[in-house]
Amino acid sequence: MSRIADTGSVSGGMFVRKSSGLVRTVSTLDTLFYCIIQLAIPYVVFNFAVFAFYPGASMEIATLLALVGSIGVGTTYGLLSSVYPRSGGEYVFLSRVTHPFIGFVSSFVNTFYQAYYYGVNGAFAASIGLAPFFYILGFQTNNQSLTNIGAFIDSPLGWFLVGVVMILFFSTQLYQGMRTYFKVQKWALVLALVGYSIFVLTLILGSTGVLDFRANFESYAGEGSYAALLESAASQGAELNPRMAWDQTRFFIIWPAFSFLFAVLSVSFSGEIKNIRRGQLYAIVGANLVGGLFILLTTFFGRQAIGDEFLRATSFLGSVDPLPYPWLTTLASVLGGNVLLTAIINLSMAILIVYVAASTAVYATRGFLAWGIDGMAPYKLGEVSERYHTPTYSILLTSLLALACLALYSFTDAVRVLSGIAPMGFVFGLTAFVGMLFPYIKREVYLASPARVEIAGIPVMTIFGFFGSVVTFYVVYRALVDDTYAANSAFSIGMIIAVFLSGAVWYFVARAVRRSQGVDMDARFKEIPIE
Repeated sequence: MSRIADTGSVSGGMFVRKSSGLVRTVSTLDTLFYCIIQLAIPYVVFNFAVFAFYPGASMEIATLLALVGSIGVGTTYGLLSSVYPRSGGEYVFLSRVTHPFIGFVSSFVNTFYQAYYYGVNGAFAASIGLAPFFYILGFQTNNQSLTNIGAFIDSPLGWFLVGVVMILFFSTQLYQGMRTYFKVQKWALVLALVGYSIFVLTLILGSTGVLDFRANFESYAGEGSYAALLESAASQGAELNPRMAWDQTRFFIIWPAFSFLFAVLSVSFSGEIKNIRRGQLYAIVGANLVGGLFILLTTFFGRQAIGDEFLRATSFLGSVDPLPYPWLTTLASVLGGNVLLTAIINLSMAILIVYVAASTAVYATRGFLAWGIDGMAPYKLGEVSERYHTPTYSILLTSLLALACLALYSFTDAVRVLSGIAPMGFVFGLTAFVGMLFPYIKREVYLASPARVEIAGIPVMTIFGFFGSVVTFYVVYRALVDDTYAANSAFSIGMIIAVFLSGAVWYFVARAVRRSQGVDMDARFKEIPIE
């Protein structure tokens, strides 16, 4: 038992080779940057887009509640990764702590949805980042050609082309190694966060009266258009001045949770991080604090600068009578009133979104890699390039799946209603729950591990795992019953069930195949995977 916690003493054991081929080149700072990206700060625009459908909800309080739950989950993940510092994420934790079946099916679900998001985030980058940039720039410069470019980018073909370029670019980077990928990621994130900070500053200036949203809006849309939009929304049933409602605030938690919970996915490459004791913990929790601050600032000053009534009106009308790009970034571009701010706000948003896609690719490739190493998938998926120390075939498979999902998303309606928050949230909550119990069900391992941190004799994993799992399971429940979130359609729920069942079938088929080859899979699962 003790050798599981002592990473330096693990031998190859039942595995077909002594080393995974991966190398520990990723710093804690690199991991922090990855977690900030995976947290998906740009998704705050969705919070504003649905604001009208939770009358009386406090976005700030909902954000804080989601953040508390996410820190609980993140702390548990960070400590578990110090016990099992191998690439593969929840697959490694759950297969070694509970049962291989639970670990594999959980990993299958998360890997599938991360490959899916690798593709469709290209479409998001087109519709949320690039298209509004050209659209509003065309208005500001009175250039119809720019407006037409924006319209093309926000078309099915535009989504697909932007996504293809993104997938090819990041897949090439990932193949060239984590050192290369994280070097580029670092500077891209710094640039994007500077731009995002300017976006927040623009909102602050609007909230203090230095910039006037109403005046700038009417300079584009015509005198009286601000009031006319409010009247139009109210006449169609929008509640523009609801009282504070705690139930709606509680329901709204799912929207900020869609950002925060995903910061934990850095555990997918724990086998490549230098600081195996605390690197993940610092990065995941740190990203939640940084990302939480940005989202809270955006939420508060966005409401002050644009106005709750106008935000609810555009949110409502964006559903019943679609407006062109009613995103907060578009409204902030109108507030800023000049071309330079428009470029900074929208391009920084586009950079952040495309790197969200890249972060999902990292997770999916490491999921496939871990299966290949254990023998739960073809061994080819576990092969690592001797030159670049990257899982070549796993990257190729992830890229092909992403391209397929992007094509389906762009040219059909088949997968547009899919959402990963319910199935992936279930895995996050389950892992936090298992982490809560870990000090008791794996007592010897816990006592010999870096995860042995206690408050008044109670393991930190137990404390944080408890409230993390409670909040996360609540988010999963809300995602399955919330009509506005739209993850509760028959197709979406059927797809969730199908993915879980596919993982279960895969597990038993893979076990049967390896058994016929004389491989003792039970013995493998008793060991920590090779480093």
